[in-house]
Amino acid sequence: MSTKLSIPAKEPKAPASDLQQCLKQGVDHLFSAQHPDGFWWYTLEANDSINAEFIMLLHYLEIDDKQTEQGICRWILNNQREDGSWALYQDGVGDVSTTVECYMALKMAGYDINHAQLAKARDFILSQGGITAMRIFSRIHLAMFGLVDWKVCPNMPVALMQMPEWAPVNIYEFSSWARACIVPLLVIMDQRKVKTLAGFDLNELYCGDPEQADWTFAKEDTKRVSIENSFIQIDRALKVADRMKLKPLRNQSLKKCEAYIREHLSGTEDIFPAMFYGIIALDALGFGLDDITIEKALLGLRSFQIIMKGQDLHEVPFEDSSDQNYNVVHKEAANQNSSETIYQQCCVSPVWDTAWAAVAALDAGANASDERLITTTRWLLKKQILETVGDWAIKNPGVVPGGWSFEFENQHYPDLDDTIEVLTLLHKINLPYHELQMPVRRGLNWLLSMQCKNGGFAAFDKDNNLEILNKLPFSDHGACLDPATVDITGRVIEFLINTVQYPKSAEVIERAANFITERQESDGSFWGRWGVNYLYGTWCALEALGALGRKQDELVMARAVNWLKSIQNDDGGFGESCDSYAQNKYRPLPHHISTASQTAWGLMGYVGAGLADSKEAKAAADYLMRTQNPDGSWDEEAFTGTGFPGHFYIRYHGYRKYFPVLALAKYRKQLSR
Repeated sequence: MSTKLSIPAKEPKAPASDLQQCLKQGVDHLFSAQHPDGFWWYTLEANDSINAEFIMLLHYLEIDDKQTEQGICRWILNNQREDGSWALYQDGVGDVSTTVECYMALKMAGYDINHAQLAKARDFILSQGGITAMRIFSRIHLAMFGLVDWKVCPNMPVALMQMPEWAPVNIYEFSSWARACIVPLLVIMDQRKVKTLAGFDLNELYCGDPEQADWTFAKEDTKRVSIENSFIQIDRALKVADRMKLKPLRNQSLKKCEAYIREHLSGTEDIFPAMFYGIIALDALGFGLDDITIEKALLGLRSFQIIMKGQDLHEVPFEDSSDQNYNVVHKEAANQNSSETIYQQCCVSPVWDTAWAAVAALDAGANASDERLITTTRWLLKKQILETVGDWAIKNPGVVPGGWSFEFENQHYPDLDDTIEVLTLLHKINLPYHELQMPVRRGLNWLLSMQCKNGGFAAFDKDNNLEILNKLPFSDHGACLDPATVDITGRVIEFLINTVQYPKSAEVIERAANFITERQESDGSFWGRWGVNYLYGTWCALEALGALGRKQDELVMARAVNWLKSIQNDDGGFGESCDSYAQNKYRPLPHHISTASQTAWGLMGYVGAGLADSKEAKAAADYLMRTQNPDGSWDEEAFTGTGFPGHFYIRYHGYRKYFPVLALAKYRKQLSR
């Protein structure tokens, strides 16, 4: 991750000769990155806490892998900012938790505390209040190594695993990603296994005496009555009960946790934190590295790694320039004195990338009978989840599975976003009816069944909106829920109307559209959950409402379009900072830099509103054509994907590849009408 965004040169590149040529070059570039098996898979880049935590995992499990450790250290050191910190995204403010974790990993790997870069990191940490300013999850990582007492972490009784689904609080009230971490954390925080590293501490990161450190929860305010303070008092009571050995149902709960972890890791290639905690939980229960579930999860995490000879991160993971053979489940051992750099991805996105790239290529003019896309489609058909009834069924019982997930393998967590885009492709590709009938029917039925009571659609679960959970001390990241969002709801509506030709008067569409219009911001924009931020949400809302064409939504759409116009950059493009989430309002990128993916979203917003012939749409399209590289690609350094608003952002290396092509294709289609 570069620490700062590059300011574009004042002299723009020469524009493509015309829109048609630009699209052809874009499609050719997409196909140049296609895997022989038919899929697309682009790199996911996030902050360096993920890299640091893999080093922690090696030390916790006593795995001697100096080559990987030093390779990751090279990446971490290269991304340190001038003020000594590590941030959540380029040009973001330094993040204390991420900086402490990077410092800790580097020190574990043998770097001396007087090393110039560690000294700078230490100065930054102390200037921000020291190590006690870390978030809850980072505290847990310290406790795992005996660097702090477990009492500075929130108490999570393992008996939570026994709470029935009808109980006010149970594991299924948490989002899928939180649940996947919470279940193993119940084990970790019950067992409290400590891996002590000889002579290792972080005392130099305290502003005062470590014994007198104040580890008060950030949400605590003893002068007022609040839900947050009530939970803090409950946490204290749980700690008292813990000291008194009052742990009802402990053994049964631990067995249930273990079964859940094994079941989900065996059929899941999930996000890094869930696999990380799952491994540690099984280790805490006494299972070794020869345990088949631990072995599979470790191989899965290693398969996320990208190996480079320099510091330039590959945009396509399987195009590995190192001397090692890349394989999705194994990396062969190499010389530990290698000078290669290693990057640990937080997740992998082949289904997501494949569906978007294929749809973009088709909309831009690729033949629906192209053998390359036929191979793509059949690869995706094999990824449909048809047998495993995942966690989604707890609140949506009796529904036959039929969705798609984000990764190569994730049987338990299909999501609506991926399912929408794969189904879009299935409606466009030229395959025999008998091959598509069942997958389309199963996928569409599953998608429609996931509508929430409020009319909206969420990512992984249905009616996952118990707000009280985000008040827990454990939830200082505020990402324990998966509520319905404007962006996913908008994508469902647009797909149903434009692709499936669903009746516009259908109740499912009316309820979804009302959900969207009720959530318009005062400035006319819409908040986006899974892309940065108001640009992403507004694009999805405009495409949905434009497809529906209700008279009652005209003012809503006009206000959204006016907002788009008001934030469009002078160069015709769009660019929004991740800081929009922290500020709860639109924030441009530094120097009003435009990005390829966000300009594509803005352009698709105009097209969705029926304004392809507007001067603003033309300016956005001209920006994309002008900034296209000779090979048909676009450049983009900014993080425009959202993991957890305010805490975790992603630079999808594929976004600058397929979204501009898709946007220009939609623009061309509307102009030709």
